[in-house]
Amino acid sequence: MQEHEKVALQLILMGFVIAMAKVLVSTEKLTWRIVIGRAILNGFTTLGAGGALIWISDLNMLAILGLGAFLGTLGSQFVEAQAERFIKNKVEANEDQ
Repeated sequence: MQEHEKVALQLILMGFVIAMAKVLVSTEKLTWRIVIGRAILNGFTTLGAGGALIWISDLNMLAILGLGAFLGTLGSQFVEAQAERFIKNKVEANEDQ
């Protein structure tokens, strides 16, 4: 396995672990669908953030993994908030008709 493939897998795995930790400390009612969806979303937003960091800088690997996890978590929370907002607006628009 090449180095960039190892980094990609590390970023995805780290995103999954962070998502699972967020689920464990959450007080909302969760379903398997939500848990798996959040894990996938967080894993791939972490991968995207880490990939961007590799592309634009010469940071060492620990910094890339740490910043990738941080930015990926922020990104997944943003995506989730926007999706909830979009769905809420659609539901309200359908109720008004």
